[in-house]
Amino acid sequence: QSTGSRWYQRRVRGIRHPEELSLLRCAKEEDLKDARNVTARRTFRVRRANKPKPKKEPGASQNSMNTAGANANGEPLSPHGSVANVCQLTPDEIDHIDIKEGKTMDERAMMNAGWLDSSKSLMEQDVQEGDMLLLRFKYFAFLDLNKQRDEARINALFHQSIRSVLSEDVVPTESECLEFAALQFAVEQAVRNPPKLAPAIAPGKDDLDSALADLEVSLGANDPDLEKLNNTVLPNYNRELQANLKFKKPNKIFFFLAKPKMHKFTFRDTTMSFYKDSAGSGPPDFVQDLKDCSIVPEVDIRKAKYILHIKPPGGKEYLVLFGDKEEFCQWTAACRLASKGKPISDSTYDSEIDIVKTMANMQEHSQTLKLNRNKRAAVTSDEIKTEDFVSARVGRKHRPEQLANLILDAHNMLPRRDHTATELRLNYILKWERLMDFGISYFIVKFDKSKKEELLGISRTHMSKFDLAPPHELLKTWHWTSLQSWNVNWEIKKLTFNVDGDSHTFECNSAEIKIVHEYIGGYIFLTLRKESDTELDKEMFYKLTGGWQ
Repeated sequence: QSTGSRWYQRRVRGIRHPEELSLLRCAKEEDLKDARNVTARRTFRVRRANKPKPKKEPGASQNSMNTAGANANGEPLSPHGSVANVCQLTPDEIDHIDIKEGKTMDERAMMNAGWLDSSKSLMEQDVQEGDMLLLRFKYFAFLDLNKQRDEARINALFHQSIRSVLSEDVVPTESECLEFAALQFAVEQAVRNPPKLAPAIAPGKDDLDSALADLEVSLGANDPDLEKLNNTVLPNYNRELQANLKFKKPNKIFFFLAKPKMHKFTFRDTTMSFYKDSAGSGPPDFVQDLKDCSIVPEVDIRKAKYILHIKPPGGKEYLVLFGDKEEFCQWTAACRLASKGKPISDSTYDSEIDIVKTMANMQEHSQTLKLNRNKRAAVTSDEIKTEDFVSARVGRKHRPEQLANLILDAHNMLPRRDHTATELRLNYILKWERLMDFGISYFIVKFDKSKKEELLGISRTHMSKFDLAPPHELLKTWHWTSLQSWNVNWEIKKLTFNVDGDSHTFECNSAEIKIVHEYIGGYIFLTLRKESDTELDKEMFYKLTGGWQ
């Protein structure tokens, strides 16, 4: 049976846009422990189910694939995503499967060696009865997420995003971790006590108002079409920021003891300029293009502390200090947009300010709740299993009872309590998509002109090269819009791509080069999709991802 037939199987399960998913082999501990060993990286074992092979049902196909762990609505019951297997397992058995997640960049790169080839059948890839496969979202470009039509798709994606946060595949700040935990807790509450359903059309609204509301939800999902919309600049609208701010270089010895000085800063397009004197006379002393820079805000309203950590690719971090919250939110929003290559005149600037303000207000409200915490009964760790809500990194910083209270505080700060479980899951996913390191799939590669191995990260908008050694400094970024061509030499297993007239060639040491080729072709295909497309162009998909070996 060709894996291509899984398009129709997923439609039966109620999941639209099945091209975003694929099948992944389960990894064992021994598959990951030698992730830095070149020989070990090139061998990936198939996980076997620890139970007898089932008897073949009369009339059943030898290679038919059943999907275990889904309810009648097509919602996966396992937090690991759906587990596809030939032998039928109970939901309880699926929940107790020990599915390994990579903890380091090397291990995560090794995990990506397990993706099946979408152009080959299961039998051709040595998938046999009893083998365990994970059905996961492979491409992080989700088209038209809609709460009315995508309940099963949103639920599956929600569980995968939880695993991504808890395993630290993405690394949110502690404040963001608590917000994720609050939304996850709200989903559980909504499942246990569903809110009363509102009328299909609220009083005073017509069909057009209802359609516009659905459109607003759909546009909230980050997809390639939205990226194009966000990159449009408002006509005749030249926005610029100017302020006198304090500046620090934390790389200096005893920099915390040094008193920061006031300097003039200006921000235009994606560039921030710095003047040594507060008057800002003459040319700027320092100009920084913030594209691809790391932007990390630090807020402590109780101490009136507003700091922005800025780290250029391959450079050293520096700090910008702000005097009030309004100023901090405006500059942080501009810097966050610029790091994604969007100018301050972008149409999403105002909404980005609202996001930053929400984060600051949540922390302010959280500190108020801490002062009044003694007025309510303490929450025990038995009532909230904190390890199911936050990563081990955050869990080590607090006692279970204290962390449970922090999660409840964040839950109490959610703006609305009448969301359905699906709406809350969608909010979780949208927040997950806004993280700086969201949706990057890693591979260990060696470029022809390099003497050492490096990390290659592939995402929905670009491909990046990182240093393999921690802290994995960003070395280079190539955007899909600049990609002119790519091809694979199947004999020597090397991939060559051309960007802006420059040719780059590399071999992959953590996975088959076909997997990297399929990732590139898959993302190129996804950027060509439109919401108006009702049928999947399978011929174009296989043309871009299949290759000729």
